Amino acid sequence: MRSGGGAPALSTSAAAAAGEPQEEQASLFAAPAAAVPETAPHDPGRDAAARGRGLRTTAGFDVVRELPVASVRLVGVLPHLDRPFEYAVTPETAEAGPGMRVRVRFSGRDTEGLVLDRLAEPTTDRALAPLRRLVSTDVVVPPAMMRVCEDVAARSGGTVGDVLRLALPPRHARAEKADRAAADKEQAQEQGTAAEVPDAAAEETAPETSESQESQEPQESQESPQSQEPPEPGPRPGDRYVGLAALLYRAGDPSGPVPRAALTLDAGDPWTVVTADALADLDDGQGALVIAPDQRDVARLSRVLTARGLAHEVLAGTEGPEKRYRTFRRVLRGATRIVLGNRSAAFAPVRDLALVICVDESDDLLEEPRAPYPHVRTVLQCRSREERCALLFLSASDSVPLRALADAGYLARLDPLPAPVTSVRPHIVAMDQYLRDREGASGRSRLPQEAMRVIRRGLTRGPILVQVPRSGYVPAIACTFCGTRAQCPHCAAQLSITGRGGHLHCRVCGRREDGYRCPECDRTQVRAMVIGSTRTAEELSRAFPAVTLLVSGGAHGALEDSEVPDDAIVVATPGAEPSPPDRFAAALLLDADAMLGRAAFDADVEAVRRWRNAIALVRSADQGGEVLVVGTATLPAIRDLVAHRSGAFLDRVLEDRRDLDLPPFGRVAEIIGDKEACRSFLETTDLPDGSEVFGPVDLEGPDAAGRARAVVRLDPHRSRELADALRAGVAARSARKAHGSLRVRLDPPDVF
Repeated sequence: MRSGGGAPALSTSAAAAAGEPQEEQASLFAAPAAAVPETAPHDPGRDAAARGRGLRTTAGFDVVRELPVASVRLVGVLPHLDRPFEYAVTPETAEAGPGMRVRVRFSGRDTEGLVLDRLAEPTTDRALAPLRRLVSTDVVVPPAMMRVCEDVAARSGGTVGDVLRLALPPRHARAEKADRAAADKEQAQEQGTAAEVPDAAAEETAPETSESQESQEPQESQESPQSQEPPEPGPRPGDRYVGLAALLYRAGDPSGPVPRAALTLDAGDPWTVVTADALADLDDGQGALVIAPDQRDVARLSRVLTARGLAHEVLAGTEGPEKRYRTFRRVLRGATRIVLGNRSAAFAPVRDLALVICVDESDDLLEEPRAPYPHVRTVLQCRSREERCALLFLSASDSVPLRALADAGYLARLDPLPAPVTSVRPHIVAMDQYLRDREGASGRSRLPQEAMRVIRRGLTRGPILVQVPRSGYVPAIACTFCGTRAQCPHCAAQLSITGRGGHLHCRVCGRREDGYRCPECDRTQVRAMVIGSTRTAEELSRAFPAVTLLVSGGAHGALEDSEVPDDAIVVATPGAEPSPPDRFAAALLLDADAMLGRAAFDADVEAVRRWRNAIALVRSADQGGEVLVVGTATLPAIRDLVAHRSGAFLDRVLEDRRDLDLPPFGRVAEIIGDKEACRSFLETTDLPDGSEVFGPVDLEGPDAAGRARAVVRLDPHRSRELADALRAGVAARSARKAHGSLRVRLDPPDVF
């Protein structure tokens, strides 16, 4: 007999005893909290009927009658096994539905999986193993999110299982239990409030006595009409950008094209304020996701939203597993509509997602270091496509990938309305030839007199920011005569000096090198190639002994925004600059030539991005803000800082990359691994026609013995072909159990 309204179970030997018609799949999940389904008695006489129906299982368990087959996607399996597998649904796992976590037996061990679908008939003639356990009834991966993961895997040339491992935080049973209790409590409170509403409404509609009416009339007459009118809102920074209001108006609209745009902010417009205004303009019930590079950026935006009374959740990778999973469940059940986070929050399951905002997408913190190495930009593009949510990129400088997407018509560029330059940015000056000649010998120094004058003027109005490229004291040295970098003779790492009067030592193996000789010219004298933040602070402390001097970044750690006094000098490395509430009065950008001399093909674009992020922390020229760039003023990157909203620099960069077939005008893949593994992978993988293969070449370095690197380049319009070919090659290598380690990445940031 049936003990309740649940679906009856079917024995493994009687899988389809009477050929009863199957109900539709939707009916199975209409009431997932139904009673536990009753199992049918084991009847060996019905084995023939079960085989005729096509359902074969291993022995020792029962299966349910309705939709007894579950299609499961395994998490973190080998590449050649990245496909759905079918399992039999037992009475204990009858509630398993699409998007729920389950445990299955695979390759002799318990493996985590996600249910894709429930089927009435298997698609294979093999015997099905059972679902061992239903981990949770939470739908952690809705169908739209599963499509996003599949799209990200296809674009990155990886496996869906690896993408799911990035998207799902580890389950924490205690956090799940606590959040379930909190959800039940909230639901009970809502039901109690709803029950009190009729009584309150009855009291409001009850007839009032004449005395109460008389007592209310004078009060209504005494109220002035001006006090009832809300104050008119003042101008907002985001209102200056043409098209932003239209994008927010169309956010979440299921009809029509999906709005996507890139917005380059002026230095005087705080990104936190523009983002908060955009979130406040969304309709009630619409979800939003904001991704920022650093946890400090997330905290800054969180403080602004808290001050405005906008409820939100912070989903960050720095939180503990319990707190992170509890936040994940709150987002999953729709307890809040606004989610903030860094790279790990790109897959946050926001309910009714209407708007996604990515801040400073060119920051290297948004590059995923785990396979299949997708960039946050790629993940958000896939979510915008599958969930039809508006996509907005905010940054302080133009980005090469975003400019290419805008030129291709994928993104709209939101330019600001004309405004006085002095009101939207500080006064920016570069140490040109005139200033250097005017100062004489001091003009060629690292800290010219003009820099000292900028600091003295700025200290009368507020704190000063000094940005240097590297942390430490003297992080890199070279031969005085020939300029060869000083390297450790033991491990080939760079030699450095840790403090004043210190000795040469290696930062990797700790070797002290007292008798260093240049391997090129055999000389012993060395000079500093780059001056670190500690050495810079020491030099400024001698020039300004009565001023508070702080160091941010490196071994000193990042300085908090509230720790910056009004009369302080802050020496910071790129990305570690604090953001005081009233901004900096002035800023010095030191060693600009060293920042541009980084060994990377995008060193100039990256330097401009870091400089503009520092300039955005300085007050406008109307408020006395000024910036001095100490470097070669004739370089295009430095000239771009002085010019206001000029696209000449980025146009030149794009033209050069187009001529050289560099990204984004060429899809590039990097293969790194053991020499033999790299060579055999290139020989056995069927690459698309027209692919250019460079290498493999031996890697250099102390840990690169026996390893090689190869680069494959193809036209970007055929990028999906390259991704499919690489994924097939990795899967074939995994199926052969080939020896040696190998890593394949598409569009790595440091490929050239």
